[in-house]
Amino acid sequence: MIVLKNKIRLLVVVLICAVMLTACASASKDLTAGKSAEQIVTDAFTKWSQMKSYELDLTSTIKMKTGQAVTDMSMTGNITVFQNPLKIKLVMETTLPETDKMHIVNYMEQLDGKVIIYQQMNGQWQKTVIDDPAMAELMSIDPAKNLQLFMDNLKKAETTGEEKIGEKNTVKIELISSSKIFNEILNSTAGSSLGIPENLISSETLAKIGDMKNTIWVDKATLEIVQCQMDLTENMKNLGNALSEEQNLPKDIVNIIKNMEMALTYTIRNHNQAQDFTIPDEAKNA
Repeated sequence: MIVLKNKIRLLVVVLICAVMLTACASASKDLTAGKSAEQIVTDAFTKWSQMKSYELDLTSTIKMKTGQAVTDMSMTGNITVFQNPLKIKLVMETTLPETDKMHIVNYMEQLDGKVIIYQQMNGQWQKTVIDDPAMAELMSIDPAKNLQLFMDNLKKAETTGEEKIGEKNTVKIELISSSKIFNEILNSTAGSSLGIPENLISSETLAKIGDMKNTIWVDKATLEIVQCQMDLTENMKNLGNALSEEQNLPKDIVNIIKNMEMALTYTIRNHNQAQDFTIPDEAKNA
């Protein structure tokens, strides 16, 4: 069970990264004026895909229920991303029922066609080398391809208001993406070094996961995405219900997925001005 939890924890980190990389002038200018919600979204995500670096503050709610016990893997922290080549630093805080507050440091880099994840928990470093071509492609996918993936699956974009986020005047846009986006993302993990068996989740099952709904706030003066929110709880419930109809997955795993609560909120800052970092030697030598 400990090994399973560690794999789920690593998968959650990977998918968070995958979903986030796929999904977020003077103050007197309004670059959103006269544009449709879809055009604003296209411009904003195009600008994001072209960024060399950025930082974001993340709050994630991740709760898994096994029987009467609830494992709360909710996290807060910050992430620094350099896009080409891929280099990521995650510094997170989480509290698990069986432990005190846990400080987690993750680094991720693309090197020689591989993706390497370094994780420090309670002072101990662990290294995971993803030498699986499909998984490495998922993690190191070109930002332009991420943008195309997102726009190809966008079903609806609707401006629902204007809000001030910090000092920035933003437009709030509700987005609905086709469930096909989950099929492309989750199918890419099948048979990977994360230990997910091939063909475990069929395309027919993923089609039942439901559309992905999220909200973005776009700076009116720069067309930069300032904040994103998404709640995947209903999608996880739909996935669990769909998996319960199949025979190749243990019921306890199905119940974990079905009862998983997952939501993300992240605020993006330091667009193209992220502070660079060096992966420590003790992590590389783990």
